[in-house]
Amino acid sequence: MEYGSILALIGFTMLCAFVIGLVFRRLGIPQVVGFIIAGTALGSSFLNIVPLDLVKNLEFVSELALGLIGFEMGSHLHLDDLRRLGRSIAAILFCEAIGTFALVAVGVALLAGDIAVGLIFGALAAATAPAATVDVLEEYKAKGPLTTSILAVVGMDDALALLLFSVAVSLAEGLFGGQAPSLLHILELPFIEIGGALILGALLALPLALFYRRSACSHSDALIASVGVILVGAGLAQVLGFSLILTTMTLGLVVVNVEPCNADWTRATIERAGPVLYILFFALVGAHFEVQTLLVGGLTLTLAVLYVILRSAGKFGGAWIGGRLGRAQPEVRDNLGLALLSQAGVAIGLSLSIAHRFDAYGAEGEALGRLVINVITATTFVVQILGPIMVKRAIVRAGEVGKAGDEIEDLVAEDLGAALEPTSRR
Repeated sequence: MEYGSILALIGFTMLCAFVIGLVFRRLGIPQVVGFIIAGTALGSSFLNIVPLDLVKNLEFVSELALGLIGFEMGSHLHLDDLRRLGRSIAAILFCEAIGTFALVAVGVALLAGDIAVGLIFGALAAATAPAATVDVLEEYKAKGPLTTSILAVVGMDDALALLLFSVAVSLAEGLFGGQAPSLLHILELPFIEIGGALILGALLALPLALFYRRSACSHSDALIASVGVILVGAGLAQVLGFSLILTTMTLGLVVVNVEPCNADWTRATIERAGPVLYILFFALVGAHFEVQTLLVGGLTLTLAVLYVILRSAGKFGGAWIGGRLGRAQPEVRDNLGLALLSQAGVAIGLSLSIAHRFDAYGAEGEALGRLVINVITATTFVVQILGPIMVKRAIVRAGEVGKAGDEIEDLVAEDLGAALEPTSRR
């Protein structure tokens, strides 16, 4: 495909996703659902206007969007709020992740008659996709204890999921190969991905925070510097094998907590760079799905249905129990579980990792890899559609819709004043 035609196709995809998103918003459905459905319609499953090869060649768009999403999540996490909500967040995080892992692992093991299969699906179920959740919170200008708790739990959820994944898959490999896994092998993945991400994000945050302190810094300057640092962080995370989301989340968290006024600069970056990237990102997410995976029969279809049911029950029930134990506010305890249903990049990436790792165990390992990829791909499509709708329901029930509107209006007024200011005074 020629370069010019690729650009035209990207533009066409964005416009289609934007229009469908507007229609869904008019219907009271989060626009991100419209973006994903538009991408699915244009993808290989239906019209094939956006071929799968092109989607794979545009992976860098997903990485940049996820980097910005992580940055946005971190920039909303102020230490004062985290200290105040810390006990409830920790309890909810632990209970929803462990509860989901245990419920899915036991249910799948009983259905499949294989403990190793149960361990693998339990580990994958713990991961939560932050992208669609963050987009809904931004679309509806949500702010409050529930919003802060959602961002903190979703952000740290993948870190805990990596720990569970490392332990569970190592045990599953031991059952396949008949050898007990070593402690070093179990801890290697989470230590590198999580520890490295925290260090890299913190190191990149310091120069960015210093740049924000310049008296002559404008919102345009902040946008360029922020996106540049996010790109560096996302790229280094990919090269070094660190968690991309956790790297840029740490970057945003450190920046806004070094100096509270830095939140103005991070918000300016997100308001300007976010919408365009997010539309294209979610449209490509939809185009990447192959809907025929939903039509598979036998064990795969049964397993997919059971996986969605048990994972949803584990997320909601675990968050509710954690909220009770952590003495969370009722609006947090009763609603946070609804915001944890989305599943995407991390789960799909880990399922591909499983397929590669178990290829070494012969035909049985290859069959397991195919089963895992088919189930996770099919269920991801379903929960990516349902997840944003449930996030909206959660923040509506908690009464946090529109609470961030005043801050956005202040930012727009400030920008307008700066634009009208005489050139000689700038």
